[in-house]
Amino acid sequence: MSAPTTCPQLLRRLAAEQPRRHAMREKRHGIWQPTSWEEYEQRVRRFAEGLGILGFERGETIALLGDNRPEWLIAELAAQSLGGSSLGLYPDALGGEVTRVLAHARVRFVVAGDQEQVDKLVDLKAQGALEDVERVIFSDARGLEAYEQPYLIEFTDVERSGTQRDPGWWAEQVTLGRPEEVAILCATSGATGDPKLVRLSHANLLWIGTALMSEDRLARDDDVVSVLPLAWIGEQLIALACSLQSAFTVNFPESPETVRSDLDR
Repeated sequence: MSAPTTCPQLLRRLAAEQPRRHAMREKRHGIWQPTSWEEYEQRVRRFAEGLGILGFERGETIALLGDNRPEWLIAELAAQSLGGSSLGLYPDALGGEVTRVLAHARVRFVVAGDQEQVDKLVDLKAQGALEDVERVIFSDARGLEAYEQPYLIEFTDVERSGTQRDPGWWAEQVTLGRPEEVAILCATSGATGDPKLVRLSHANLLWIGTALMSEDRLARDDDVVSVLPLAWIGEQLIALACSLQSAFTVNFPESPETVRSDLDR
């Protein structure tokens, strides 16, 4: 493999060089659950393969709506590995903003964190909005057992469907990636009007991440807590661009309300 120039290529290198080290930890039911770099790569690969089966194409954008969770990073790296990009939405985004941003980016696939976010999208679909959205993929199934909308699909089901792909297909897609390709779309604050979408390439992200680490001195043995919204460029730089270059562990608290208590345990 040549020198990594995209985020998914960096993930592949870390999975090969230090497969057992912790890439992420998530607190669930009071217990920190670790994910190794090898497991991280496997989940990204399976989700990317599942997305490909669903029809995700190069140049497309996947939208992410919800709280900070490993599935956010997994989904965006999966999209990037297929030549696509990610677009983060804040969990408290109102219906009008969601509709406007998703329509502007022509999003067909949305990853929603939980029932609250799924309900928001279901309501918008029922109102005739989100015409482009074909699939809503939810990562937390609690409360969604009775939902029958045909466009809903569980995150783990997408991962499972990915096992039907040729094992070498994903690696080929990652190899095709180029540093100048768009990695993420970031919405501006909208202080002077409707939010605009800014396109950032892999080269942009990784260069800024390197500059940031030259000041903050983030290193492999560090533990970093993901507390700022992943829809914000600052958290993207830390949890994505910096972590893939320094290989530190990104930690996800159980909920935004338990951050302080989670840090004490």
